[in-house]
Amino acid sequence: MHNSLLNCAQCDGAALFIAGRLQAVITCEECGISTPPVLLDAETSREAAFTQLSAIWNARVEHRPADVHTISMLARRALTTADIPYFLGLLASTTGEWEASGPKYAAMAASLLKPEFKFVHASSPDSVLVDAERYRKLVHRSKIIYIDGQPTVRFEYVPALAAEVAEEEHADKIWPFSDLEQFVGRAVDALPAPITP
Repeated sequence: MHNSLLNCAQCDGAALFIAGRLQAVITCEECGISTPPVLLDAETSREAAFTQLSAIWNARVEHRPADVHTISMLARRALTTADIPYFLGLLASTTGEWEASGPKYAAMAASLLKPEFKFVHASSPDSVLVDAERYRKLVHRSKIIYIDGQPTVRFEYVPALAAEVAEEEHADKIWPFSDLEQFVGRAVDALPAPITP
């Protein structure tokens, strides 16, 4: 039923239908933009709410074509088999720049074909301290919001321009993107230190 949802019109992220006890909503897994909620009651079932919300979500003139930023965003993620539908949708919506995008798609496809395994890694004390400082910065940017009566932690957006600028030195490489952890770490490092009382 949910495979009829288009990707997000804002960031091209995957759409997610969430139906709680009282409300239903369609939201983007990437940027968090969502439809207005629909109340669930004796007259409105989950299927009826999905039909109503999907008409709102899918209402657009045309599907947003993939651009270099969308491709770069996916390329930075640690890809698993769960990303295959999103990867195929991104590939299908690419209309130009095949010379530049082709090697990135090839590398992403190769990573999707690798067998998944869990690797236990013990971090050094220095990296644990750096991660703790990053965690404190993120906690200070968080808020508690209530969705369908349930508390949810929501983090404010973290600007990633500093991380993108730091990667410009690798622009001449065929695969210029660092891994997700390094990119996010650079973005969080650029945030101002939290003010403690």
